[in-house]
Amino acid sequence: MPASVTRPKWRPGLGGVILAMLVLVLFLPFAGLNLFRFYANQLVQQTEESLLMQAAVLTATYEELYRFAADLPPDPLPSNGRRPFRPLFPAVTVNPQTILGPRPDGLPATEDIATPYQQIAPYLSEIALGAQEQTLAGYRFLDRFGTVIAGSAETGAYLGHVQEVALALNGDTVSVPRVRNRPTAEPLIYRFSQGTRVRIFVAMPVTIGDDIIGVVYLNRTPNHIFRFLYTERLNLVGAAIFVLLSTGLIGYVFWRFVSRPIRALAARTETFGASEARWEPLDHYGTREIETLAQSFGTMANRLQDQQTTLKTYTSHVSHEMKSPLTAIKGAVELMQDSGMPPDRQARFLENIARDADRMEQLLARMREYSAVGQLAADGKCDLEQAVNSAATRHPGLAVTLTGPTRDVPLSEDALAIVLRHLLENAQSHGADKVEIAATDTGFTLSDNGAGISAGNRDRIFEPFFTSRRTEGGTGMGLSIVQSVLAQAGGDIQLEPSENGTTFQIRFAD
Repeated sequence: MPASVTRPKWRPGLGGVILAMLVLVLFLPFAGLNLFRFYANQLVQQTEESLLMQAAVLTATYEELYRFAADLPPDPLPSNGRRPFRPLFPAVTVNPQTILGPRPDGLPATEDIATPYQQIAPYLSEIALGAQEQTLAGYRFLDRFGTVIAGSAETGAYLGHVQEVALALNGDTVSVPRVRNRPTAEPLIYRFSQGTRVRIFVAMPVTIGDDIIGVVYLNRTPNHIFRFLYTERLNLVGAAIFVLLSTGLIGYVFWRFVSRPIRALAARTETFGASEARWEPLDHYGTREIETLAQSFGTMANRLQDQQTTLKTYTSHVSHEMKSPLTAIKGAVELMQDSGMPPDRQARFLENIARDADRMEQLLARMREYSAVGQLAADGKCDLEQAVNSAATRHPGLAVTLTGPTRDVPLSEDALAIVLRHLLENAQSHGADKVEIAATDTGFTLSDNGAGISAGNRDRIFEPFFTSRRTEGGTGMGLSIVQSVLAQAGGDIQLEPSENGTTFQIRFAD
């Protein structure tokens, strides 16, 4: 049964995320249109407040005119000489639950208009028509039965059946929003403003003493936000251009400093493994973080490339180094299988087999050690003097001395032990009996009094499996292991010129 294939999880691309962010930024001003509803409600309450103030003035005017026509005395002042304050505040909220239907049409009057109302009606109508020219509001003056006696329209009609008028005839000041009857279809853009679809009605009772003598009935369509937007159209066009330019600039910055470098880094990473070329820096990094990321990629890629190259060389050398002793062992065994071989010759062949087996064992040990370098924890710190004393005890044939200031080296104790062991073995194998280690500010130097390294071999001593002591059992892996261990900790080793013996300079980055 075939194994199920797991589909990779879908993830948006960086360009798509940036595009989505830009679209969001671009549409934020349009989302702000929802705030029009809040502002429209404020405009409605401003309209209500204006109608309440006008109604209060007109109520006082109505009252004084009626007193004069009915020959009533003025209302006496309280004993303190001041009338009590009865402030009115706007309370209309525009939402579908509070908006009433269109105002009912007026009905024929059932009561005759009394003489005092007939006398003051022309004055009130003149006031209403004059005010309407400036305020665009509708004015109705009603008698105590709810019949319109004066105003800007509907004179003689009965409005006592209208909810707010009926409440005012009972002594309440009422403000209500009602659906506006429009003679034409509403423009689409007006749908964003609730105030354009309503009309505010205010009914305020006119009282003399405890008697209600009439009602002042006002209505007006609230001012809407689009009138304000129209007057500020040039500023709004400038703001729109600014939003577009800002969005474009944000997109360019993201592309220039984020998207483009990351795409270039991804393309470089994909093509790097196709050749043996070294990692080359990008032409443009964009930000410090991307530069750090690219440099980390480069370091890792070059390290992998070095490991791949080393692996190829390593495999080739292993095949070559193992082939020689195996061939010798195989030939010796075949010859020894022949009967009649003299004992002295047989002993010589057995000695060769043992020597080749020892070489193979040494090669395998060095190869294991070389392979383990990559997993070695080289980072850390240890005391150079303590490490030198410990390494000297393992090489009694060498007189090891340490000079210079005592200091710690940025290398783990195990890693430094491997470095010193191979350097001291290398010195001893070249005939040295004295080794001087001098501490420096950047690391240390190691000098011996051995035979030294010939000029022809100086450039190859760090190559894996290169040795000038092959017949003596040398594997050519020691200095290569030292170099790899130091590289793990960010250090390096160099062969320095010297008149006698060999001198190595070991340096660390910090």
